[in-house]
Amino acid sequence: MSLPYHDEIQKLKQYKMILDHNSIVSKTDVNGIITYVNDKFCEASGYSKDELIGKNHRIIKHPDNPEHIYQHMWDTIKNKKIWQGTLKNRKKNGEAYYVKSTIAPILNSYDKIIEYIAARIDVTDLVHKDEIIKNQFMDELTGLQNRTALLHDLKLNGENKASLVLINIDRFSDINDYFGYEVGDEVLKSFSQTLLQAHKKVYRISGDEFAILCEHTLNNTAKQAITAILDTLQNSSYSFEGMNISLFLSCGVSYGKKKDIYKFSHIALKDNKRTNKKVTFFNENPDLQNRIKENLEIITKIKNAIDNDRFVPYYQGIVDNKTQEIVKYEALIRLQERDGKIISPVFFLEHAKKAKLYTQLTKIMLEKVFQKFADSKCSFAINFTLEDIESQEVVQTLVENLQKYACGERVTVEIVESEGIENFDEVSNFIKKAKMYGCKIAIDDFGTGYSNFSYLGKLDIDFIKIDGSLVLNMHQGGAEMATLESILHFAKKMQIKTIAEFVKDEETYETLHQMGVDYSQGYYFCKPQENLRD
Repeated sequence: MSLPYHDEIQKLKQYKMILDHNSIVSKTDVNGIITYVNDKFCEASGYSKDELIGKNHRIIKHPDNPEHIYQHMWDTIKNKKIWQGTLKNRKKNGEAYYVKSTIAPILNSYDKIIEYIAARIDVTDLVHKDEIIKNQFMDELTGLQNRTALLHDLKLNGENKASLVLINIDRFSDINDYFGYEVGDEVLKSFSQTLLQAHKKVYRISGDEFAILCEHTLNNTAKQAITAILDTLQNSSYSFEGMNISLFLSCGVSYGKKKDIYKFSHIALKDNKRTNKKVTFFNENPDLQNRIKENLEIITKIKNAIDNDRFVPYYQGIVDNKTQEIVKYEALIRLQERDGKIISPVFFLEHAKKAKLYTQLTKIMLEKVFQKFADSKCSFAINFTLEDIESQEVVQTLVENLQKYACGERVTVEIVESEGIENFDEVSNFIKKAKMYGCKIAIDDFGTGYSNFSYLGKLDIDFIKIDGSLVLNMHQGGAEMATLESILHFAKKMQIKTIAEFVKDEETYETLHQMGVDYSQGYYFCKPQENLRD
């Protein structure tokens, strides 16, 4: 039975109230003349309703938007379809703001367009925060892309082949010591421009180390081109205050899968410093390739440690910044050699992944850590990468332990952010499953690499672990401090707790505490250890 006419009207009014409460809403006629705006539209644009009604929507158009966006929008809605997109608008006072828009045509009973309605969400904060993260792909001094950008580019289509040239300026510290850091900085900027004249894809990896990424094979022509670039660089001199400064370079080159060439080029570069050749090509040097044999020996060591039960969890406390009391422990994997020496995962974890042994290590850790905390009231955290999340075997091991020990409310799963968390559906489904057992979720190492605020709002997370590099370098100000402040602002707005890693001393702790970080982890409070602190 249909509702009376006045009930239908009442329903429509309630729909409108909900839409007006949550969105920036406007209506226009078929020519784009504004016929209605809600209060949120006025608040966002800075215009009053009287200033907007009867005006063309171009009144808030920002000149930075390409014309093809508007052409596509009009083509879509005139064809009676819904258009969605993000636009940069301009307020009455000239300030820019960003909106995620949905525009739909309204049709009459004759299927003719009579007006358009648009609903928008202000995403200015997210856009600005993403810009801060993107700035971390750029080297501030030279304007080149940085190491993070290179690693990102190498990870994209990692199975494709390319050549990587690493160049180091030898004894560059002598220039800084003799002429001063200001002159040294000018030399680096001039050197960067010389590199850019030779190739487009240039990166500054560290203080005096640069990279060129070539999307081609390493044939004789390419080798000659690389040698020619080095000749140009070696023969260039930089004049400052009446003195000519010449540079001496070391260079290592490798060719192969993009995901592998960075480490091979570094091996070649180190060897080049030792031999003083003009350039060292990894692929033509059998001695360097023997390093692969050494890697195989590490893999053998990993296998033996698995077979002899010599992978052990170490635990590091996480403290409440208000009370300085340990509230939970993070479990960290270690390899114990036959002589009792403890090996950090830095030396074996990547090798384990390449050898497809990583899943076994995760399962070993899960079994040992859950057993450790079975009869304890302590809360604890375990690390999961995307590889773990995508492994049905690993996820099933986690679930079995959660069911066996019924301790989900004491468990935090730390998802390593740098491992591709933007695979949204996979991660989101895993989080839902873990939450079913009472687990809390943390995003680990957030703030560098592939960090992105936009997906965090879509995931049901409890903690953001601030990447240790931001904490270590925050005293320098600049991008690190801006990123840290942005993370804290976002977390507070989203009611997500924050944990700072690498808290090394009292000064660092006090600064973080004053900034509003909720928890701290680092050597200032406790080092990773095999036994829990009493």
